[in-house]
Amino acid sequence: MFGFWRLWLLATILAIGWALLCFALTHDRRYLRRVLAIVRWSAGLLLIVACFWLIFRLLR
Repeated sequence: MFGFWRLWLLATILAIGWALLCFALTHDRRYLRRVLAIVRWSAGLLLIVACFWLIFRLLR
């Protein structure tokens, strides 16, 4: 399970870095919106997993 989280974190960092690099090179604001979408999606996924983990811990 830890490998999945490490892979997810690496993919998220690479996607954010790619979008920021593209923004720096082109100054196209669409790339900033992509960064925001990636951050929102990642935070949402983390929140959902944390809620399930907390529920599991409380029921156990």
